[in-house]
Amino acid sequence: MAEMVWCRSCNTVVWAYNHQPKVDLRGICNMLRLPCPKCGHKGNYDGWGANELTDSLKTALEKIQPVYDMWSAMRAIAVNEKVAWEPSPDNDWFRRPEIDS
Repeated sequence: MAEMVWCRSCNTVVWAYNHQPKVDLRGICNMLRLPCPKCGHKGNYDGWGANELTDSLKTALEKIQPVYDMWSAMRAIAVNEKVAWEPSPDNDWFRRPEIDS
């Protein structure tokens, strides 16, 4: 199970988690008009999620880069979508990777 959300304004993955069941989290973020933790734009998200890494999904994603687990699958999707990989290090919405505490 994995879910990630990226901001379409700054083209950055801002949230990713590998034990999250597939939900329309990007839709929730858009409806709530959450500000992007990186650029501040409100409600301009897209995303991807899957409940399992099937053989067909793994085969498709390995055309982009090697896939070993759901984290590497999300990274392959990010590469395919041409978005930067900068999710929160602890899943706090407003915490950025470059911030220590």
